[in-house]
Amino acid sequence: MGKGAWIVNKPAVVSEVIDGELVVMNLATGNYFSSAGTGAHLWALLEDGASEESLVAALVARFEVEGATAQADVSRFVAELLAASLVREAVPAETSPRPAIAADPGRDAYAAPSMSVYSDMRDLLMFDPIHDVADEGWPSLKAEVKRAG
Repeated sequence: MGKGAWIVNKPAVVSEVIDGELVVMNLATGNYFSSAGTGAHLWALLEDGASEESLVAALVARFEVEGATAQADVSRFVAELLAASLVREAVPAETSPRPAIAADPGRDAYAAPSMSVYSDMRDLLMFDPIHDVADEGWPSLKAEVKRAG
C-alpha cells in the first residue's frame, strides 16, 4: 500500500453497525460483508477517509499491538476492501488531518482485522429493481433500461 488515503465507496456501499457487528453491503455486486472488533474500528475511520498511517496509529493507540504488526494487517485489510470495491482512493478534499492519538494504557486485546464475505443473497439483491432506477430516484428508470423495455 502507498501513502494515499481511502474512503468508503458510497453510494454503491452501505453499512450499519448492529449489536457491535459491522454489516456492509455492496449494492453493485450484491455481496455483503461483516466484521467486528478491529475491522469495525477501522471501518468507522474509513467512513470519513483515512490514510494507512492514521489507521495504523488508531490500532496501536487502542489495541495491544506493535506498529509493524498493525502496519502489515492494515495493508492486507485495505487490499481486501479495495479488491471487493468497498473502499476507493480518496481525493484530498474528502479527508482531513486527524490529530495524533495517544496510546491508552488500558488497551484492548488485539485480533487482526478481517471481513467475512457472503454471496448467498447476490441473485436476490441484484434482481431488486432499484438497480434500474436513475439518479433522480423512483420512478425514473435509467436510459438503458428504457431502451431495452
